[in-house]
Amino acid sequence: MEKDFLKFGKSIVFLFFLLSNLFVSSQEILSKGKDIVDHNKLKYTRTNPDFGKVSIVSNAEVLGDVLSIETLVRPKFIWKAGATFPLKKQDLEKGQKILVSFIGKTVRSGLETGEARFLWVLNQTDNYKGNVNSTISLSKEWKQYYIQFEVTEIVKMEDLKMVIQFGYQPQEALFSDIKILVFDKDIPLASLPRTQIKYVGMEDNAVWRKQALERIEKIRKSDFQISFEKDGKVLKNKKVNLKMIKHEFGWGATINATDILNDKNQLKYLQRDFNQVVFANDLKIKSWHREKNRARTQKALAEIIKTGLKVKGHVLIWPGFQYQNKEVREMEKNPEALKELINKHVIDITENTKGKISHWDVVNEAYTNRDFQRITGSEQVLYNGFLILKELQPSVGRFTNEYGIISKGGIDFEKQQWYYEYIKRVDKYTGGLVDGIGIQCHIGSDLTPPTKVISILNYYGTLNKKISISEFTMEIKDAGIREKYTSDFITAIFSQPNVCEFLFWGFHSEGNEKAVLYNKDWSFAPMGKAFNNLVHEKWKTEISTKTSKNGLVRGNGFYGTYQYSYKEKGKTIKGTFDFIKDGNKEIKIQL
Repeated sequence: MEKDFLKFGKSIVFLFFLLSNLFVSSQEILSKGKDIVDHNKLKYTRTNPDFGKVSIVSNAEVLGDVLSIETLVRPKFIWKAGATFPLKKQDLEKGQKILVSFIGKTVRSGLETGEARFLWVLNQTDNYKGNVNSTISLSKEWKQYYIQFEVTEIVKMEDLKMVIQFGYQPQEALFSDIKILVFDKDIPLASLPRTQIKYVGMEDNAVWRKQALERIEKIRKSDFQISFEKDGKVLKNKKVNLKMIKHEFGWGATINATDILNDKNQLKYLQRDFNQVVFANDLKIKSWHREKNRARTQKALAEIIKTGLKVKGHVLIWPGFQYQNKEVREMEKNPEALKELINKHVIDITENTKGKISHWDVVNEAYTNRDFQRITGSEQVLYNGFLILKELQPSVGRFTNEYGIISKGGIDFEKQQWYYEYIKRVDKYTGGLVDGIGIQCHIGSDLTPPTKVISILNYYGTLNKKISISEFTMEIKDAGIREKYTSDFITAIFSQPNVCEFLFWGFHSEGNEKAVLYNKDWSFAPMGKAFNNLVHEKWKTEISTKTSKNGLVRGNGFYGTYQYSYKEKGKTIKGTFDFIKDGNKEIKIQL
């Protein structure tokens, strides 16, 4: 007993020593940062009074000034309720680190989590494109919070801002001991303290996940019966192996023509792990109308077609002027000429890719890009894209595509409603030519709960169309969260019956850092691990059995293409068959 007590005492001493060292180490790191908050001006921080209130209040629970931030009325856009912190301005170099540190608590919240939510935005340039964002929710008790940023641009002091946005449901939170610490480039981001990222529904025993997996068993699988016959006779009592080699569901990623032609590994791994691809930029109007680019794209298309991968076209019409070539921009004052140019472009690109594209994003991001509609006076120029594609290539799928529907916590209800009505309008004025609804999912730091993802998909599912998860990325760099959330997100969308495809907007280590599936050596990165574990391990079917005396094999499997094999006189006989959702569940194979 005494020995056990001594061992316990030594363990406590060691744990205290370890924690003390960690605390000292953390304090040493923090001491290397320079606080750039101008604390003398913090009391003057304000926001738009139509939507919120920012003030200094007294609070007996903490020392020093306490900043109260309230959302009084939820604005149309999150950024309309925001406040800029007073900073001691300085230039920043790419690679420097910034750590936001504060003590905070929720006073009240209109969100379902009961926690007040805030989007912290590091402004690096004179426009929003240089922004780096991080969303955090506050507990109802006082806690220490840390938010990490890495500077990704050369930042001029006049452009440097730290903004907090809070245009969510009515809420109030308190902040104290606010610091914005700037560190040199040589300080690793991982060495800085951080607040653990969480999202609703991430727990291992979450009810939504159990329900989603049950739905997947019902909507992505079915019983089947296969009969084998040879020369009019059934193949009885024969050991056979059935192995799924390709999903019917579309799993894909973006590519670039140059990369496909210059890096053989890209097609190799794309063919191994996916069944479709989409060009990120090569089929956009700016690129397509440059002869050199067009030739390169056609060459890449030819290589892709050889592999059997489907190619999705992106995009026929992107109605913002900033995305157009010079010839189109020159037509700003000539509506009829503009319509004619866009129609000619749609005809040209569809005719020159005939037989190579399975489906198109016909119109991209019409909510924020309204130049064509403004100049021509209506949406007809967009509807024409659907009409032309239907006339020239009736079997090619026609999709819409829009962002901000599921991302940002999935709370932009106004945009969600607009997109729903927009799809109905396109259908109304084209005679029902929308085949599918594209929903981009560029997931920032505000991780949309899986239950919210499913409910949004169900909402659009009432339109009775296919749904494409057309562009999936993640801003969060934490490896554990990237893997966990990717897994949960894919599980959620695969459980919704209208969803027909899922596309990563990137895939390799040298591409889009927000969608890295592979490391440089082509081993799986965290997002890739999640994808492979589900799509190629859990959601694949392989059956080894014997045919019955009637030459039958019965089983249950995921929809897709299967390879069968058996041995005959020392030789392995192989073949393939398709088992698809809308197809025959009794399959006859003539050997």
